[in-house]
Amino acid sequence: MSTVGILWPLGQCWSALFLLSSELGYNMMMTGDEQLYVRAPDRQYRVDSSGVGIAVYEWGDKNAPPLLLAHGGFDFARTYDGFAPRLADGGWRVVAWDQRGHGDSDHAPLGTWDSELRDAWAVRSHIGTEPMPLIGHSKGGGMMMALADVRPDCCSCVVNLDGLPSRRPQPDVADRDRTKMLAKDIEGWLDHRRTVNDFQRKPGTLQELAKRRARMNPRLTSQWLEYLVTVGAREDADGWRWKLDPAMRFGGFGPFRTEWALSRLRGLGVPFLGIMGLELEEMGWGTKPEDLDGWLPDGAELVTLPDVGHFVHVERPDEVAAMVLDFLDRKVRSVPLSEPRTTVMLSHRRVELALHRYTRPDDGATRPMLLLHGLGEASPAACPGWADAWPGPVWALDLTGHGASTVPRGGGYFPEGLMSDVDAALAHLGEVTVVGRGLGAYVGLLIAGARPSLVRGVVLDDGPGLFGGGPEMASGMLVDVGDGKGVAPDPLALMELSSDVRPPDYARDFVRQAVHLSGLDQPITVVAVSTPAWLAAVGSDPSVVHRTMADAIAYYAAI
Repeated sequence: MSTVGILWPLGQCWSALFLLSSELGYNMMMTGDEQLYVRAPDRQYRVDSSGVGIAVYEWGDKNAPPLLLAHGGFDFARTYDGFAPRLADGGWRVVAWDQRGHGDSDHAPLGTWDSELRDAWAVRSHIGTEPMPLIGHSKGGGMMMALADVRPDCCSCVVNLDGLPSRRPQPDVADRDRTKMLAKDIEGWLDHRRTVNDFQRKPGTLQELAKRRARMNPRLTSQWLEYLVTVGAREDADGWRWKLDPAMRFGGFGPFRTEWALSRLRGLGVPFLGIMGLELEEMGWGTKPEDLDGWLPDGAELVTLPDVGHFVHVERPDEVAAMVLDFLDRKVRSVPLSEPRTTVMLSHRRVELALHRYTRPDDGATRPMLLLHGLGEASPAACPGWADAWPGPVWALDLTGHGASTVPRGGGYFPEGLMSDVDAALAHLGEVTVVGRGLGAYVGLLIAGARPSLVRGVVLDDGPGLFGGGPEMASGMLVDVGDGKGVAPDPLALMELSSDVRPPDYARDFVRQAVHLSGLDQPITVVAVSTPAWLAAVGSDPSVVHRTMADAIAYYAAI
């Protein structure tokens, strides 16, 4: 169950833990009713991302465990000068970077969400290979959720600081006004692109830049805003200018839908903490806690801060740092890397498949449950809590190119091939009930229709790779992923299995086979909240039911 609506009391004794003297490199100022101590990064350097230079900053012992810290849109890494040192003092190596076009990173000719994710991946790859916490504010929070979705192997947990999406609609307007608004937006975007080569940031005094920023950050003190100018702007002969690419502008243009971000949130398979300020601001997302009902991942924690705006980590750095450090201690540092389990290696088409059995109480009266992971994931190190209700054995399979299974040379992944992986597990286990998340849900549907006598119920859940490449063939894609080092997850698997075609009518064929040949009244249960086209087609069949995970487990255990 998700923990929602925790009101964090202000003025905790944690403040005393962070009252460090100037001897440790802190400067002191006031923000709101709280003293804020800021400290410059301990290290600065640059990382190359496909030819784009990315400015990186670190706080804390370079030998401490690392975490990634992503800033919001039109911000820069040095906005964390007050927050990052507090996390570093908690025993972490805090790594932040200026996104392309921000701060001291290069102003690239082009930039998209995916290109900025590649920049983030370049920073992450530079500092380590083990899973690490991903923390982000505003747009940076959305980026870290996206990074955890496309590369779940790199992530131990996600912390989102007031960057949670919602499906809240804009106020309705008449069609004629909507048309005028759209035309104005399109023309404005094109006009901007025509003249962007001649743009320059408007100069001003330090105080003038602080006042401009105050329009977007009305709750921050002038002292804090003036400090931001000194670390986020440069002083030219005619005045100060923000170090932001003048080609950037507020507001995007394109087909983006916020529910895409919500679907990504729902499928996260790592511990998640969201912290929201309840005071609305211009730069805020406007999300309310009730907008997230049903979209938070299982076990997520959502904390709401009354009388706090969008920059929660600036207004209340002590409280927010304390929450984050407590969360990291509980969810990362105190959790064992794995639990005892027995692994059987299955030889299948020149591939060795890792099939794991969890060490847990069971009475053996029920067939095994088989877990199928999402794209880029591996079988969970510990048996999921919801699986404790299953009275029989619980097994999990690492699909080809993932976890402890073989990473083959040359790629060539497709969902039906992974279905044959599951069939190899069925040959070893016999009858099973399958629970699949993300890509594993789609593969689970295929095997339920292909082996209806052996799959006694399949549960389809959210997770990475749930959407695939859509219902129709897309434009061709050719990406060089290097020479292949045999390390899971295979980059070729990530590329090929995120673009496979999944027509709704094709998915319905497997539903019909499961329904007519399994002998079960309800062989397929959907617990996923997200609905890609193939899953919407599956869910529309009258024999497919929508349940909670707990109800699904109870139903199939009783068969």
